[in-house]
Amino acid sequence: MPMQALLAKSSTLRSFLQSAARERSVNRDQSLAQSLSLVTKNHDIAFALDHTFLIQSHTPGVDQFPRAPWSCETSISHIELINHVIERLLVRKRAMNWEDANILTLGYREATPGAAGHRVTQSNAILFYHPNMLVAALKKPLWESLHQLMGDDLMMHLLLNYTLIVQLKGAPGSYMQLAGKSLRQQNRVASGTCAGKAKREVSINLVMYARYFQKDRVFASSHVLVKASKTGDPISRTEASRVLQSIFPDAAGRKRLPKRLINLIPTIQSMVSRFKPCKVEELAGKLIPVHSEFRKFMAENPNIKAKIAEKAAEAKSSSQPMLPPIVRKALNDGYLSQSEAVVGPSGDRKRKRREDAVEMLSHVSVGSLKNDKAVHADKKQKTADASHVASSKRSSRGTSDLTRLQQHKEDIKTLLTFAVPKKKIYRLVRKLVATVIPKDIWGASDTKKNWKCVKSMLRKLIFSRKFDIFSLKKCAEKFQVTNMEWMKQTDTQFCPPNERVKRHQLFEDLLWWVMSSLVFPLLRNLFYITEAEGMANEIAYYQRPVWNVISTLALDDLEGGILQPSNEQTLPTNPERQLSTSRLRLLPKSSGIRPLMNLSTAVKQDKVSVNRSMEAVHRVLTFEMERHPKRFLGASVRNIDEIYKRVKPLFREISSCPQCAERRRASGDTPMAYCVSVDVERCFDTIRPRKLYQMLKKAIQEEEYLIRKHWVGHQVAPTSADGEESLPFFFKLERPAYPSGQLLEFDELAAQSVKRDSMFVDGVIYDLLKKTKALQLLKEHLSTNVVQIDGHNYVQRCGIPQGSVLSTTLCNLYYAHFERRVLRKRLPEVCDPTIVPVECCQHEELFRYTDDFMYITTDLKRARKFFDVMHEGNEEYGCFVNLAKSQANFKAVDGEQQALGSGAQESQRCISWCGMLIDPNNLQLYVNYEKLSSSLLSGSIPLNETKAAQDFFVTKVVSAIRQRWHALYFDPELLSQDTIHVNLFQMLVVAARRFTILIEMLPFVNRDMHFFHECILRILKKMTKGIHRSLELVSESGQKSQSRKTPKPSYHAQKHQVWTIGLHAFQLTIQAKRDRTEADKSVSGRQQCPWQTLLDALRTEQENFKQRATKIQGTLTADLEWLMHDRRNASVLKQCLQLDSSCRTALHK
Repeated sequence: MPMQALLAKSSTLRSFLQSAARERSVNRDQSLAQSLSLVTKNHDIAFALDHTFLIQSHTPGVDQFPRAPWSCETSISHIELINHVIERLLVRKRAMNWEDANILTLGYREATPGAAGHRVTQSNAILFYHPNMLVAALKKPLWESLHQLMGDDLMMHLLLNYTLIVQLKGAPGSYMQLAGKSLRQQNRVASGTCAGKAKREVSINLVMYARYFQKDRVFASSHVLVKASKTGDPISRTEASRVLQSIFPDAAGRKRLPKRLINLIPTIQSMVSRFKPCKVEELAGKLIPVHSEFRKFMAENPNIKAKIAEKAAEAKSSSQPMLPPIVRKALNDGYLSQSEAVVGPSGDRKRKRREDAVEMLSHVSVGSLKNDKAVHADKKQKTADASHVASSKRSSRGTSDLTRLQQHKEDIKTLLTFAVPKKKIYRLVRKLVATVIPKDIWGASDTKKNWKCVKSMLRKLIFSRKFDIFSLKKCAEKFQVTNMEWMKQTDTQFCPPNERVKRHQLFEDLLWWVMSSLVFPLLRNLFYITEAEGMANEIAYYQRPVWNVISTLALDDLEGGILQPSNEQTLPTNPERQLSTSRLRLLPKSSGIRPLMNLSTAVKQDKVSVNRSMEAVHRVLTFEMERHPKRFLGASVRNIDEIYKRVKPLFREISSCPQCAERRRASGDTPMAYCVSVDVERCFDTIRPRKLYQMLKKAIQEEEYLIRKHWVGHQVAPTSADGEESLPFFFKLERPAYPSGQLLEFDELAAQSVKRDSMFVDGVIYDLLKKTKALQLLKEHLSTNVVQIDGHNYVQRCGIPQGSVLSTTLCNLYYAHFERRVLRKRLPEVCDPTIVPVECCQHEELFRYTDDFMYITTDLKRARKFFDVMHEGNEEYGCFVNLAKSQANFKAVDGEQQALGSGAQESQRCISWCGMLIDPNNLQLYVNYEKLSSSLLSGSIPLNETKAAQDFFVTKVVSAIRQRWHALYFDPELLSQDTIHVNLFQMLVVAARRFTILIEMLPFVNRDMHFFHECILRILKKMTKGIHRSLELVSESGQKSQSRKTPKPSYHAQKHQVWTIGLHAFQLTIQAKRDRTEADKSVSGRQQCPWQTLLDALRTEQENFKQRATKIQGTLTADLEWLMHDRRNASVLKQCLQLDSSCRTALHK
C-alpha cells in the first residue's frame, strides 16, 4: 500500500493502550486491561482501536506515556478535556512557534482583552472564530467512549503529543489526520532539512525576458567595478579589498582579509584598470554589428520608418534626461545614417528631428517614453476613427479588426529572422571576460586547463536551453588548484585535502561573481532573450535595436485590436479596484508574435496576483458547472478521461449497429462515421465580455458559497533503488466550493472523494464568497484587465484574459451557451428512432475541447449541416472558424473536397483533433506525432546537472509520454489488436529516442552502460504498470459488478506485449543511433558512447525474456517486421529515427 512507509513509523491505538495497560499492571492497576478485553462487543470502538494510528512527536522531554503518577480515571467531562487540550496547545503555540501549530488549534485563539471570537462552553480561556471540524469529530460519542476507556491522563497525553491518523471507514486505503502538527508542514520541514546547504545553480532563465532598456550603459553606476574605477588608477589597496569582499562573500564580515586574498590585491587592481577603458558597447558593435539585412529592411520600408517616427515623436516631446545619450548612441547603430536626413534648407530641421526620433527608438522601447498628453490626444482620435469604421462595417464579421491586428504580421516575420547566432554571443562574452579578468587569477601559464574550464562554462551557458541548470560547484571542481600562487598561504607545494576543498570553494565564489556581475548584465542589457513557439525549450537572442522595432510594431497591432493604452477614459481612477496589474510579454512564433499575459504574478510585489484573487471565483464556477453539466458544459470535454468515456460507447454503438453494417456493405467506400473538426479563430479574443457577464449572473445561483480547503497526500511509487523511508510524500491543495449552509464534516467529505490510497489533511479555515463579491470581481476582470509592458499600462478592450485561471472555464460556459442557443436550434439533438423514425441510424456525438469542435455522426446530412452552420459563423457570439484548420472526411455541398489536416496523415485518412488521430473509416484512434521531430524532442528535455542521473533519468524519459498510456489508446474493447500494437510501438519508439538524446546530454564520465540497461528495464516496468493501471481503473468504473482487479493472465499478456515490442523498439533506436554516429565524420575523433555494448545487452535481455515468457493465448507473435513497414508508423520512424522505407528494410535486416 502507498501509505505503508508512513504508517510503518506508527502504532495502532490498541497496541498503545495495551502497552499502557502493561505499565499500569506493574502498579497493580488492571482497569485498563479489563476495559480493553470488553471492547470487542462494540464494533465502532474496535474499528477505531485497530484503525487509528499514532506517531509520537519528537519534542524533547516528552515520553511515551504521561509523567508519573498517572492513572486511568475519568474526572472531567469529555468536552471540558478537549477545551483544556486546546488551551494548552495555544499556550505552547505562543511560546514556541506559531507556525508549529497543532491542527486542533486552528479556528481558536486565547481569550485576551479585545480578542474577537465566541465563548466556548466550559472554558473561559479560549475563543473560537471559525468552526473546526476536527474538534467536532473528537467531541463525538465515539471518542467520548474512548475517553472513558483510557482516562483523562492518557487521552490528554495523546492529543497533546501525538499525531493521530484515522482510516476512513467508507474508503479503505485512505486516511485523515485528526490531531497533531500538520503532516504537510512536517513533510515540508523534513524535505528542507534533507536538502542541506543550497547549491549555486546557473541557468539562462536568470536573464530571459529582460523587460526594457533604459540605460546608456551595460553596467550600472552601482556596479562594484564602476564605483572602484572612479577612485583612481590604480585603485588603492583599501578599494581593492572592497572589491574582493564583494567577490568572496565569506570575507565580507571580517576585519582583515585572509592571506590568500591579500595576495590577490594586485590582481584586483589590474582588473579594475583593465575594466576602466573597456567600452562594452563598442566591443559588442565590433563583434556583433547590427545585421546588414535589418538596415536594408528598414531602408526599404518607409512605412515602418514613418510608424516608428510617429511613435518616437511622442517620446521625443517627453523631457527625460536620459534621451540625449540614447540618441547619440542610436546614431552609431548604422542602420539609419545621418545622410538620409539631408533634404533641403527648409525641411532640414523637421527631417533631422524625425530621423533622431527613429534612431532613438533603436535602443529604447517607445512604450516606456510616451508622453501622457500626446498619447491621450492621439488615442482619442484613434478611438473616434475606430468607432466610425465599426459603425460603417458592422456586418463584416470582425474582418477589419483581424486585419488591423495583423497589419504588420509579415514585417514582424521578417524581423524575427534577424536573431543573433549563439556562436557570436559566446565570442562576445568570452572576449569580455578575457578583457576584464587578468589571466593570473585563473592560475599560472602551466594551468591553462582552468581557462578552458571557464570557456566551457561560458559556452554551456550561452548554448543552454530554457530550464537547463548547471552547477558551479562541479565546474570549480575541475580546476587545477595545486599550483595557484595567490592561493598559497605557505611556501610548501603540498596541498592537503581540506585545503583543496577550500580552494575549490574560492573558485566557485569567483565563478559566481563572473556570471552574476559581468556576464548577466551584458546579456540582459544588450539582448532580448526568449524562447519561440514551436521550438520547445530552445532560446533565441535578439539585439535590442531589432527587438525594439519588433515590439513597437507588435504593440501597434495590439493597440488596434486587443489592447488600449490606459488613461482616464479607458481606466477611470478607482480607489476600490480589487485586481492588480499583470505583465505582458511577446513570444515569437512562426507566423508573428503571440502576446502572453502572466496573471500569476503582479507588477507590484506587495499586491496579490489576479489568478490568486480569482481563485475562489473559479472554485464557485467549477461547482456550478459540475452541478449543472448539461447547461454550463454542453459538449465540453476537459481531459482525456472525459474523451474516453464518451468515445467508447459511441464507437461500440456504431460497430455493433446492423443498419450501419448494411450501409457499408451497400457502398464499399462509405466510412463507418463522418467527422468534422473545426477550430474557432482567436477564441479568447472574440468572446463578447458583456454577453458572457450576463451568462455569469445567471450561472452563480447561491447567495453565498463556502470554499473549503484541504490537502490530499500521495506517496510516490517505489523503485528498485529507493528505500521506503526515503520516498517523498506530495500534498496537493484542493478547494472545493459548496453552498454556505452545506458544511459537511471532514471525515464525510474525505470519504466522498474519488481519490484513493491518500492522506487527507484539513485546512480548517475556510473562505466565504458572496454572490455580489464574485460578480464584482468578474466584472472587473472582464472589463478592465490591466497589463503592463515596457513600463506602460494597457487595458484589454475585447475578449477575455488569456493566462487567467478562469479562461478555460469561461470559454466552456460561453460556448455551451452558444451550442444551446444557436447550434442546437439549427442542428437539434437526435431523437430516439423508436419514437421518431428516421431514414438512417443517427449515432452521433459532439465534442468540444475549449474551442476545438469535433462532430462524429453516421448521418452525412447532419455532418454537412454542422459543417455549414459552423462555417457561416455567428456575429452575436463572435464565433467564426479558422478555415485553414477545418477538417472533414466528406465532400462539401459545393463539391469541393475538404482538407484532411495538414500533411499526409496516415494516407490522408485520419482527422487530427486534440493530439490524436481519428480514423473514421475503421473507427480507430492513434496518437498524433506529426509535429514531432528529433530537434523538438531534444529541445524539450531540460537537464539539471546538480542532480544525479539516477534521480531523474527514467522520469525524464517517460514524462512526455505518460499521458499516452491511457486506456483510450490501449483498450481492447475499443480498438483492434493491430491498432494497440501500433500505438504501443510508436510510444516506445518516442521513449527510446528520448532515451538516446538524454544519454548524449550527460557528461561522458556518466555514461555507464550497465546503468542505462537497468534504466530500460525500469522504463518498461513503468509502462507496463501504467497501462495496466489505466485499464484497471476503467474496469473498476465501468464494470462494478465484476471483481475490482484484472485477472492475472490479462496483466501477463500486457507485460508480454510491452516487453516484446519495447525491447524491439529500443534495439531499433539504438542501432539507428549507432549507425548515424559511425557515419558522422565530424565526430570521428571524439570519445563516443559505446552503443554496441548497450545493444548487445538488450539482445541478451530479449533472448532471456523469450525463454522466461510463458505461452499465453492471444499474445504477440515473435515477428515484428510488419511494424517497420506499416504506413501508420512511417511518420514516427522518419522523424524519430530518420528512416525512410529503404532504410527501414536495411535496418531490419
